[in-house]
Amino acid sequence: MSPNSTPEAALDLTRAPRGELAAARLIATAAASGDLAERHYLELKGPPDLSSKVNKAKIAKFILGAANRMPERAAEAFEGYGVMIIGIAKNAIEGVPPIEMLSLSQVIQPFLGATGPHWDIVRVPIENSPNQVIVVLVDPPQTGQPPFICRANGEGLQNGRIYYRGDGETREPTADELDLLMARGSAQPTAPVELGVSVVGTVVPLAVDEERTLNEYIAKTRKRLLDALPAPKPSTPASRQPGQLGAAGVTSGLSSLHSLGTGLSEAMSRIISEQASGALGTAGILGAEVPEQRSEEDYKDEIEAWASQFREAWPDALEAFAVRLMPANEVGVVNKTLTFLHDVEIKLHIAGAVEALEREWYEDSLSLNDVGLPYPPRKWGPTKRNFGLDTGYSASLAASIAAQSVQASRSYVPPDASWRTTGSVDVDVNVGNLRPEGAFQTEDDDSILIVRGEAPENIRATWAATAQGYNEVFKGDFTVPVAEPTCLTELIRECLGLR
Repeated sequence: MSPNSTPEAALDLTRAPRGELAAARLIATAAASGDLAERHYLELKGPPDLSSKVNKAKIAKFILGAANRMPERAAEAFEGYGVMIIGIAKNAIEGVPPIEMLSLSQVIQPFLGATGPHWDIVRVPIENSPNQVIVVLVDPPQTGQPPFICRANGEGLQNGRIYYRGDGETREPTADELDLLMARGSAQPTAPVELGVSVVGTVVPLAVDEERTLNEYIAKTRKRLLDALPAPKPSTPASRQPGQLGAAGVTSGLSSLHSLGTGLSEAMSRIISEQASGALGTAGILGAEVPEQRSEEDYKDEIEAWASQFREAWPDALEAFAVRLMPANEVGVVNKTLTFLHDVEIKLHIAGAVEALEREWYEDSLSLNDVGLPYPPRKWGPTKRNFGLDTGYSASLAASIAAQSVQASRSYVPPDASWRTTGSVDVDVNVGNLRPEGAFQTEDDDSILIVRGEAPENIRATWAATAQGYNEVFKGDFTVPVAEPTCLTELIRECLGLR
């Protein structure tokens, strides 16, 4: 031990030495520290003769004193257990001859009584020696327990007296200490807390089969656009069918009728000519189409330029697809007890290279623009003339304006959970009150969990919960399921119309 270190710093106080390995480590450290390590939670005894009733009575006195501590103070070390190590001295581990538990209990239990504190022992063998080191463990004191009273007379013990464990000694309590023990007995014990916490949904691997998505979509789109090109023109123009006249034919026919003197008056001929010209003009304006202005070579260049831009935008589009197509992750909490829990808050940590992305909504159907992908070129062919006659809102614009109006009228409701990417993912959940055997689930619909690159088989999560009226933190862990690697591929194929 270094000059500046303390015996407490050398001891592992975070857990009780309930097993042989943990007890052996504690024995080695305590032997190096000697009596300096003794506190209210630990007492060291040299190699006594445990066949002696006097020495057994000393064990009983420690058990009574360790049980007569306040729960909060006891919780400072060894998970609240009181620990006595029998068979060690300063820098020496000598142990004691093996002794049966029955032999110890027959002498110790009369001092404790039938309703006395619970205790047990751990035996640690000594290498190359028949002796053992005995570690006595006294159960942690609990709220609601009255003071434990000595039930028999013995060496250093009197029937009816109360013994209290202080730092480095077991003695009768002071008046103030006795008041605390009496208050401990009159206090109502806190009801047990047992929660089940889970993440609803899966972690999505942000990877797709590009052959079945990107490449297939470009190939099918390219084929569709190229198939729209006109077939090669025949060597001679097709002849007009008998009885068909163009607009010029109709006009020239009327002029011929007039010039040939068909009996129509000049005024009547003019009226007929004006009406025919007006009818043809109106039909020509309203039904006219603009011929394709691009050359076939320009058209093909547009297709290839689009394909190149589509591939460049694809990596960023994967994340945009995921936040729109995948269902949001939520947090579920179950109260497994019959206790009504108030003001429950949970802090959740999802380990590993996991990210929380904000989920985004889309109206009716997902468009390429929504995910940052370029539209293909216009299909080859003539286009309708646009004379600006359609001055109303489009259906999509009207729906967007209506949706914004509805959202603006809603009052803000704070989310139940806050998701943060911190190298892993941390989530703060405000559960509120939780009824006995009741269940709670966030309904924020705000975040999805993703993992980039190769996805692990499972992802671990830990949680810590607090509740009003409980001066402790409840903890647990669970596994978050990971979606199949093909999950996002199938959703994108459906969105791109490839299924």
